[in-house]
Amino acid sequence: MKPNRPFLLLLAAGLLLAALACGPVVRVVVTATPAPLPSPAFVPTATALPPTVTPLPPTVAPTPVPTTGPTVPAGWLLYTNPLFGYCFYYPPGATITEAGVEGFPTEELPPGKTPSEYMADLQAMYGNTLCVTVQYGSGYVSVSAPANREFRYAICGRTGVGVGTMTEKSETIVVAGAAYTARGYEFIGEETPCDILPCHNETMVLLLPNDTRIEYGAAPVEGVTYADYLATTRPVLVQIVTTFIPGP
Repeated sequence: MKPNRPFLLLLAAGLLLAALACGPVVRVVVTATPAPLPSPAFVPTATALPPTVTPLPPTVAPTPVPTTGPTVPAGWLLYTNPLFGYCFYYPPGATITEAGVEGFPTEELPPGKTPSEYMADLQAMYGNTLCVTVQYGSGYVSVSAPANREFRYAICGRTGVGVGTMTEKSETIVVAGAAYTARGYEFIGEETPCDILPCHNETMVLLLPNDTRIEYGAAPVEGVTYADYLATTRPVLVQIVTTFIPGP
């Protein structure tokens, strides 16, 4: 589907604003030492929301806080989403994975379109911009774009954890000068012992007012304990989230 000239002009203007928004930041001279990156073991792919997904409570309204910008360690790299215009920083030892449309609700199919035709239209419209995942150490950060609200076109994050105990938890995260409450859970399986990440892990979700969904937590990496994840990986994941700047 060939975009008309007004759409191209609007898209170019939006990308220009995104580039300006994701420009200068406050930096501190701190050398980041990334943890060794394990083989990719957690890539969100599916065409429909599995029944094992546990809905998380909504995020409370943001509270403005004084800030001069995110703190970015020296040497971190900038990622900018080409369509939605948001950006964030990540350590050089991390891996970025992008994903696009994997399916759509059946009731959304336009009259006169076949499913394959509409799927092609959606893929041409969104490309690989709907879900962006940063894999770092024994954890991950996944950003689901506003157009993918409630995983409408692609699952972007954890899809299930197994059988065990889930304890709710929350924490305050400052994003773009506003404080939000990220909510999620710590999971402990039924195995004994249960100290490695496939059995003991966490998932946290931050919902922004524009329907951007940021999920971060422990990936099911074998041989890494939950205690190691808390000490070496989790602080970096939180810092990645705090550098997030929404698009225009």
